[in-house]
Amino acid sequence: MLVMALSQIESAKLGHLLRRAGFGARPEEWDAYARLGVAGTTDALLHPERAPDHLGSVLKDIDGDFVDFHNMDSVKMWWLYRIAHTQRPLEEKMTLFWHNHFATANYKVDNPAWMWGQNETFRANALGNFRTMLKAVSRDPAMLVWLDGADNRKGRPNENYGRELLELFTMGVHGGYTEQDVKEAARAFTGWRFDRDSSTFSFDAGQHDDGPKTFLGQTGNFNGDDIIDIVARHPSTAHFLCTKLFKFFISDTPTPADTAPFERVYFNSGYDVRAVVGAMLTSGAFYAPAAMYSKIKSPVEMVMTTVRTLDVPMSALNYLPGTLRSMGQDLFNPPNVKGWTEGQSWMNTMTLMERVNFINQVVREMGNRGEFSDKLHGAIARAGMPVNTPEAAVNALWTTFMPGRQPSVQTRAALTAYASNGWKPGEARFENKSSGLVRLILSAPEYQLA
Repeated sequence: MLVMALSQIESAKLGHLLRRAGFGARPEEWDAYARLGVAGTTDALLHPERAPDHLGSVLKDIDGDFVDFHNMDSVKMWWLYRIAHTQRPLEEKMTLFWHNHFATANYKVDNPAWMWGQNETFRANALGNFRTMLKAVSRDPAMLVWLDGADNRKGRPNENYGRELLELFTMGVHGGYTEQDVKEAARAFTGWRFDRDSSTFSFDAGQHDDGPKTFLGQTGNFNGDDIIDIVARHPSTAHFLCTKLFKFFISDTPTPADTAPFERVYFNSGYDVRAVVGAMLTSGAFYAPAAMYSKIKSPVEMVMTTVRTLDVPMSALNYLPGTLRSMGQDLFNPPNVKGWTEGQSWMNTMTLMERVNFINQVVREMGNRGEFSDKLHGAIARAGMPVNTPEAAVNALWTTFMPGRQPSVQTRAALTAYASNGWKPGEARFENKSSGLVRLILSAPEYQLA
């Protein structure tokens, strides 16, 4: 296999891009992205439609065997399998973003098939038009159950969806709307239903309030689509969405000045998410030293980056839904309508121990199956470093997993001490030490950051 040599700076940038805009890279993918370079890789990520979705076709062909739509863990494994093997990593990363943005939980919906359908809606609109996404989600069966839209009727409006549409999906808590705007939005969405047998949207005209409504200063016989049109073009929506995307891709603490350029892109592009994300991924802020390795990986990011980087076969990982649940991110079951609180909230004594246990289990099982040695040789070849001393072994493996990041003094000392204990020159000695080194590196505090 051809190993592409990149400068340390380019390697660091490429690794950063693949962590933030995807879930790392499998070994053969790294070679392909290295040939494209950072600019070419960015372009490829932003245009997932150029990559054949063979995975989607295969999974659809075997749905009856692979996915039990009555079993939520089966649907979770279906998504994790997609993340592990996708040729469209940014599409899956955005699907995860939208899953948290439009947080919907099966503990209320109680229908794994509807949750799967919503996930496919997020994927289909992952980098599309935000207004189009809002209209699709508003018609989604899981959302209509989750926020009681299916019970919203003329004369007895249910305000849940109208409220969260404004507060959590578009304008934000301080977006400038009033309680009366919430009530008028609820009236506009009356009569929105879905057929439970076909899982398709339907409209009950007899339950729709078609009277005049005044919403955000505009008056008309508005329906739900009209409300979405109005909020999509509101400045608060641009600010709210761009702030969330900035936090997701760049930094947890953006200022209004940080997001302003991307808000302009949102409007100039006609609410195009691809344009906004593309502007972020090519911005100076994205590659600023302060941005690199500055965000705590979510459990899904940490687990699936590890799976992809180590090229772990998914057939050996049926326990992942439970592992992620223990780490604090139960897919398809966010804790509430606000979704998961990210950043430091991911980390506590219990969840950190779950991360370490996962690393230990994966590395041990790979070693037991005899899969570790060949993959490490390929990784070391990519690093382009000798492994003839304990220090060199630490450097080579560290660079494989965290290009562009130096270990702390304490971490380097601990790793070198482990590698040096009983070290004897030669390839066999390195192999004996390598699995332990990998466990320590992937359990290090630095590895928890993206």
